[in-house]
Amino acid sequence: MITNRPFFKLNSQPFSPYNKAIVNLIWANVIVFIVLGVLRLFPFGDTIFYALSFSPTKPLYFSFPTAVTSIFLHDGFFHILGNMLWLYFVGIILEDLIGKKHIWYLFFGGGIAGVILFYLISQMTGNPYPLVGASAGIAAILAATAIFTPHYRVFLFGVLEVEIRWIVLIKVFFDLLGMFGSFNAGGYQAHVGGYIFGALYILELKGIWRMPKIQFQSSSKKPKRSAKVTIENDQGHNPSQMEIDRILDKISEGGYDALTQKEKETLFKASGKK
Repeated sequence: MITNRPFFKLNSQPFSPYNKAIVNLIWANVIVFIVLGVLRLFPFGDTIFYALSFSPTKPLYFSFPTAVTSIFLHDGFFHILGNMLWLYFVGIILEDLIGKKHIWYLFFGGGIAGVILFYLISQMTGNPYPLVGASAGIAAILAATAIFTPHYRVFLFGVLEVEIRWIVLIKVFFDLLGMFGSFNAGGYQAHVGGYIFGALYILELKGIWRMPKIQFQSSSKKPKRSAKVTIENDQGHNPSQMEIDRILDKISEGGYDALTQKEKETLFKASGKK
């Protein structure tokens, strides 16, 4: 297992390029919450809020822009508080391992995937209520973290030591139960869409599964080279903590894609250690 690394404090400057992606996502959600909270003190505020939320009663192609704007809307203080706590305390773990770029992809991809699943189910059930919240994007990050480093241990309430996979599995279980019949069924449906996207994305990143891609035939007649590369991996070697820290520092500076193939294999091996 990779030992717990220190959490990063929120930077006092919003949207600084030196911030973690997680920190800037939190800034975006909090600022939108405050601005809309002020606007909703006036009669037109609710109109703006619902115009930016995702409505399943409109055609998907017409309301698709709100699939993005709705991710940053929260209806109440405890709604945004719960989401931002999940985003920070789990998201910062994954960003430390794979870098900023993949966090952005997971958050927005998971958020949109959650909206799409919510829309499809709403068409079958006749649900007319709109969807808001960042929870689907956060669900994608949760699923990705549990798959990428399942044995990472955290301390609940500073006392109980638990592997991250069990925390996420319990949350997934209750979200599945809440998909139908609960007061927030639409929100749980969006969570599941986020989990699916996060799992598929991180499995592709680890090279376990490949998302289908559209191939366009090239007009060039230049023959392509073919090569077979075999990478030998010493399964009996356990990477040292010093080597893991060096790789994590390299990710912090240049992102996950800056790693060599050998360093990626070392990190994958370390993330699966008990």
